[in-house]
Amino acid sequence: MALLEVNELKKEFLGEILFDDVSFSINKGDKLAIIGNNGVGKTTILKMILKQIDIDGGHISVANGKSIGYLSQVMINSFDNTLYKEMLLSFKEVVEMEKNLKELTIELGKNPNDDVLLKKYGYLENLFMASDGYNYPFLIDLMISKFGFSKNDYDRKISSFSGGERNKIAFTKLLLSKPDILILDEPTNHLDVNTIEWLEDYLKNYEGSIIIVSHDRYFIDNVCNLVLDIANKTSSFYSGNYSFYLEEKVKRYEQQLKEYNLQQKEIEHLQELIKKFKPKPNKVSFAKDREKKLSKILENKIDEPKNSKKNIHLNLKTVDDRRVRQMTISDLTFGYNDKSLIDNQLNFPVYFGDKVAIIGPNGSGKTTLLKTIAGMYEKISGRIVKHRELKIGYIDQNQIQISSTKTVFDYYHDEYPYFSNFEVRRQLGAFLFSSDDVYKCVNNLSGGEKVRLSFAKLVAKKYDMLLLDEPTNHLDMDTRKVLESALIDYPGTIIFVSHDRYFIDELATKIISIENSMITVFKGDYENFKISLKNSDLDLIDDTNNIKENNIYEDYKNIKETKPKRNKSMSIEKLETKINTLEKEIEELEELMYLEENYTNQRKMDEIDTRKYDKKLELDKVMEEYLEKLDNY
Repeated sequence: MALLEVNELKKEFLGEILFDDVSFSINKGDKLAIIGNNGVGKTTILKMILKQIDIDGGHISVANGKSIGYLSQVMINSFDNTLYKEMLLSFKEVVEMEKNLKELTIELGKNPNDDVLLKKYGYLENLFMASDGYNYPFLIDLMISKFGFSKNDYDRKISSFSGGERNKIAFTKLLLSKPDILILDEPTNHLDVNTIEWLEDYLKNYEGSIIIVSHDRYFIDNVCNLVLDIANKTSSFYSGNYSFYLEEKVKRYEQQLKEYNLQQKEIEHLQELIKKFKPKPNKVSFAKDREKKLSKILENKIDEPKNSKKNIHLNLKTVDDRRVRQMTISDLTFGYNDKSLIDNQLNFPVYFGDKVAIIGPNGSGKTTLLKTIAGMYEKISGRIVKHRELKIGYIDQNQIQISSTKTVFDYYHDEYPYFSNFEVRRQLGAFLFSSDDVYKCVNNLSGGEKVRLSFAKLVAKKYDMLLLDEPTNHLDMDTRKVLESALIDYPGTIIFVSHDRYFIDELATKIISIENSMITVFKGDYENFKISLKNSDLDLIDDTNNIKENNIYEDYKNIKETKPKRNKSMSIEKLETKINTLEKEIEELEELMYLEENYTNQRKMDEIDTRKYDKKLELDKVMEEYLEKLDNY
């Protein structure tokens, strides 16, 4: 018998159907992922199962006597409890049994031959063992440590912890309570990679059933054996993990498309026969028979399959597209109040086109390093040398906190006043702000919409380097996929912090790992980084030699080892000044192209374009000289 059955579930809001005919069932041990774009009703389904939201149609049934656990701060009994006392409440019955066993032990010491006491003790001990009573202190220690708490926190009151820490406490207590059906809404949010990977292993072996709403594709793939896809106001059920779902969804779409096209041809053929033979007296019966058949087909007409894939057309631009060293980080330490977060030093050359992921547990210093590179935080020691003037774009994980009473259109237009109304709409439309969406108040946008608006602002600028802190937070799967594709195609440099392992593996070509106060650099993607960790054979960049790494400019990689003669025609300082001047002149010419008096005059546009091309050629020659001198400086 199924633990949970959902049949033809329906929900409406203000007369609009959110979803209809959602059906699925789960048995003991099943792990179901509910997936779909933001706003399709995933969390609504969870709340309907929990009876927090009314059902507008359909039926939900839970097997008798089966418990449901839901991740929320309601799990915390009292903020005045200490951390350990709160955890003990998950084993309330076991602790009571333990207390009774101790009392019986004392009584048996006084009356060792009392058969009644012996039977009572034997029964209670068996029940205690079946309830895993001897292991509960170990389980509490394990869970607390896995969520980042130490034994020093055991006697702290819950009220003394931050909001994020309270969420982890609630999660810990929920897992310790082991409900028959465990419901988790975005369980990996704000957890570091190590904790997520441990949680995956724990949930895979969880004896009960689990329902998960998540955008973490690795997590779903590793934990779940069932997928419920919510799209086009209905659901599709898949018996397999996320990888199976991706393959099967394509097969189903192609099959449905074949069936739809075949039926359309049959309908067209019948309509032609009816039209042709109905006027003929000797064919009236035949025509009526065709009409009956057509009527039956139309009653069971196959809907044209819809492809719900979002299309965000990102055109991430950059100033330069050559393989040059943009920045050299040498002997760097970083942290707060002159206290370094790492025990060693970071030495790392940054080349144009690098895609670098910064990974590590929460609190290890990932965001601090990113902000230090951005110049937002002062470094403690070492050097960050920019080998040219760099335009750097930065988006952090708090971008969803952008606040404005303006409409999306006005907010964006104020950022780019030289854009025409058409251009503003075109740029916003590329990020799915279409029709009346551009008139939404910024303060009323969802988290995902605010992230999209932040990227819409970002891509209109020509950056040499993008620094991104958790860029996929609050984005649904489809939007993440498109963002991944855009960032992979982006020719410039990206340094990013992320807990999304799929995103890291898709994008990163180098990994900076911070763990146990040590920082290391790995050349390769995330999957190979994990394999290397298991094999204890990290292909790390040598801390002492990586500053002298080859290929400052790949066009020169075949130059002989002997140093060329120094060109004394212009010093490095003068070359840097010349480069900055030329770049500013090119930028000014590009701004001229946005003036109406110019873009409406083809002759002027051609003239500006020619001047810009000449300046770029001159910049290229100056840059070659500069790089050659820098390489031999």
